[in-house]
Amino acid sequence: MLENLLAGFKPIDLAQMRPVGFTEKEAVNIKSCVDAVDKKNGWVSIEKCPCCHSFNRKKLFERFSKDILQCEDCGLGYMAEFPKHLPDVVSDEEYLPSQQGSYISNVDYRKKRFGNERLNIIKKFSKRSPGETRLLDVGCGTGWFLEQALESGFNAEGLELGQDLAEYTSKRLGIKVNCCPLEELSGQCYDVITLFDVIEHVPNPSQVMESIYSKLNPGGICLLFTPNLESLGFHLIKERSSLVMPAEHLFYFTQKSLAQIVNRAGLKVLDFSTHGMDIPDLIAHYRDDKGAPEVSAFLEENVDILQAVVDKSSMANHMRFVVSRPLS
Repeated sequence: MLENLLAGFKPIDLAQMRPVGFTEKEAVNIKSCVDAVDKKNGWVSIEKCPCCHSFNRKKLFERFSKDILQCEDCGLGYMAEFPKHLPDVVSDEEYLPSQQGSYISNVDYRKKRFGNERLNIIKKFSKRSPGETRLLDVGCGTGWFLEQALESGFNAEGLELGQDLAEYTSKRLGIKVNCCPLEELSGQCYDVITLFDVIEHVPNPSQVMESIYSKLNPGGICLLFTPNLESLGFHLIKERSSLVMPAEHLFYFTQKSLAQIVNRAGLKVLDFSTHGMDIPDLIAHYRDDKGAPEVSAFLEENVDILQAVVDKSSMANHMRFVVSRPLS
């Protein structure tokens, strides 16, 4: 049984994705974003669930004095406070260098390990060949996924709200990178829209999914990745998880809460699964935070088997939704 489980499992290169010192480096970056908001325009309190409007909620944990809450009706996790002005989180002059440092340094590994995996999902559910597919990558960043899509024959373009980053990626890849909110994007519709680690950053996820519906051709698909609040990683690491980012991640979705938003927008869920780096995160946690090298070593020795089991249980720290706009 384990052999069958591992047959389709794609390992993670720990040196690339969770190097020594990863946890503390991420904590420093996350705190700097919170501090930036504190020093600029500050925060606005969120009094009820932004999606179902319920006042029933509980505190899950806090990080850098910012509370992460969960709606007791729809299950959505959300920050008790949002930045008043989202651009305060990372300044224009810091954003491009931070993205280059995080994603360009290992772009070849990301393309090979993650880019091909994502394209294979698209090919499985899309009704068109790559050459016939008009693809939009929302929140494309430095464009490493777009680069792989272009090399695979897709007619691809990006959307990135950071102007300097959008210009950089457009020039680097020689393609169009839009620099406006999705709902303001004009022109043709798309056969495929991708949102990789985007929807947790936006203040109105329902509006984003409604825009996805309007920008998709009938029968088109959206591939959406976002952290999973019900994951093993969140359960064990809690506020020390690198995915708990009080100024940046405004929402923490469960399968149920995000499916409700998708369905209300008129979209249909075609496929759901979880895959992640819970065990790599635990390796870094016990190695860097806890000073427990024997635990970290055991986890590292068994990382593939353990993560494959977590993935299969739907408790991995990233959810993958494939959704479509119905033909009628």
